[in-house]
Amino acid sequence: MEKLYECLKQKKINNSRAREVIYDVLCDSKECMSVSAISNEANARYPKKISLNTIYRHLGLFIECKLAVMVQDDYKRAFYCLADKETMLFSICPTCNRLAKQVVSEDQREHINQLVTEGSVCQFITLHEYCKRCGK
Repeated sequence: MEKLYECLKQKKINNSRAREVIYDVLCDSKECMSVSAISNEANARYPKKISLNTIYRHLGLFIECKLAVMVQDDYKRAFYCLADKETMLFSICPTCNRLAKQVVSEDQREHINQLVTEGSVCQFITLHEYCKRCGK
């Protein structure tokens, strides 16, 4: 939550409870979430209804502050998750379009760092691979 407060202070934006709830939903999720999933979870936690417009606006702020990343699948559906300090790795199943954030080992991290050219900024890499459910 400290990163959020730092971003708001830097942008000179007032804090809101709705913004905190949306950020909390992303913090608690271990997977990438669609806007509808974020909306359902946020509205379950917060007594007032948070509109989709508000959610999109706050997600845009999180991305601008590098607190979150947006990953799109092949059908241009957007999924959101909190950003890591390192380059993140995602996989998209070409059959079912399931998007998953991959846990990266130290060996894989070194390989990713070699792939990313020095001096470039790379937030995430997306691999197209079959998920365990489709198992091709």
